Amino acid sequence: MGLTPDQIGHALKLAETMSGQRYCYLGVISADGETIQATAPQGSNCEKVGETTPPPSFQGTLLEAIQRDGAADANGSFLRITVPAVFLSIPETHGYLVGVLQLSRKAAYLASSAGWQAFSDESNPMQAWLVNQDGTLSSVCTDCKWTAPPNYIVTELQKRLEASAGSVVSLPTPGGGYALGAIAGGADILVSTQRTPREAGALRTMILEISALVFLLVLGLVGVTLAANIVLVWPLRLLTYSVQKWQMEGVFDARITRSMPLELQRLGQAFTRATRRLSRHEARLKKAMAHQELLMREIHHRVKNNLQIVASLLNLQASRISNPEVRAEFALARDRVRALATLHRTLYAEDRLDSLNMAVFLKELCEQTVHIAGEGDEGRISVNVMSDDFSMNPDQAVPLALIVTEIVTNSIKYAFPEGRAGTISVNLSVANGIATLKIGDNGIGCLIEPGAFADQHGIGLKLIKGFARQLNADLQQSCENGTHYTLTFPLEKN
Repeated sequence: MGLTPDQIGHALKLAETMSGQRYCYLGVISADGETIQATAPQGSNCEKVGETTPPPSFQGTLLEAIQRDGAADANGSFLRITVPAVFLSIPETHGYLVGVLQLSRKAAYLASSAGWQAFSDESNPMQAWLVNQDGTLSSVCTDCKWTAPPNYIVTELQKRLEASAGSVVSLPTPGGGYALGAIAGGADILVSTQRTPREAGALRTMILEISALVFLLVLGLVGVTLAANIVLVWPLRLLTYSVQKWQMEGVFDARITRSMPLELQRLGQAFTRATRRLSRHEARLKKAMAHQELLMREIHHRVKNNLQIVASLLNLQASRISNPEVRAEFALARDRVRALATLHRTLYAEDRLDSLNMAVFLKELCEQTVHIAGEGDEGRISVNVMSDDFSMNPDQAVPLALIVTEIVTNSIKYAFPEGRAGTISVNLSVANGIATLKIGDNGIGCLIEPGAFADQHGIGLKLIKGFARQLNADLQQSCENGTHYTLTFPLEKN
């Protein structure tokens, strides 16, 4: 059934009234684009938006997003809806029904429209813009004076929307965020959310509370550390320092104070008692050692004196004997006793009584032996003594001294007959814990078979062999270019 133009105009006004003035333009146009009937609220200025060129033949609904520039009351974004009109009274004539929705509104209108109140306040943190097909932005609130987002944000959101399978994309920012979604007619809507003053205040409050909590935790840790240092670490350091001082100076001062924990006070008192006992015990030991050293020195001194007395008695007794051979035996015994006396005299002169400086002792022993034999002043026989600087315990020094005395005495008596001059060499060395004694002369030598010892003139060589066994020594004798003895034995540790 067709309608007349007047009926169409009346129907358009009725539809506008029933929509609550939602459409700013309602009209019917012919297929040629001529307006048959139209209605628009007073002052809407949407007539030109409703005007359109003849649309192509289509079925269904045609949605178009329209951007219009003009006065502050008339500019903005619009959505034009075009549908075929089958109710025209002109037969075989096609017409179209056109409706225009204004998307950009004033704040007052938005405040009175359901669902749009959030965009009506200029200071509201939620703001929206329509992104037109040409890339321009139209504020949903025409008089809210919102600041449009930067172009790079719009571009980034559009790229994400094109690449996304959904209809909405978002981009968070430090102060809020942006969201872009597609709407009808080829336009997009961009929504911005910012923190409200209350939210910003709450965030600041939360940050301050967290900072205060962290500060209190750090302050508590510092306090605990300081308290532990004062109550535990510092007293332990004092005790450690007192022990070190006691080790170096022999004086222990725990420096116990009432501020120390009771356990550390008791520990310091226990250390004090223990160190005092140790100090008293150490003092007694030092006194005993000093007394023992004094006794040892006295013993060596008395033994040396007694041996000298024995040597003097032997010498006196030898002077009363007319038999030369017997007198010579007495002289040998006297020389051996004097060698022992020299050893004890050297021990008495040393700082240590448990060891003997062989370099000093060997030189003194050889000089004394030559002097007693009566060859020291004439210079006919000289003795060269060389020894490494080391110490030997008396248990090894006694047999070694007797060996040196026997060999040097034999060389003086038998190696240089008829006033012949010569030299006796004595060399004592140590290497890797092995001592080597070499005694030789450049006298007339001896006649022995290879591997055997010359057995001449009494018990001298027997004594040398016996003393060598006492040292666990290897004894070798050579008669080439004089008489030579080599004695090798392990050196005992002091």
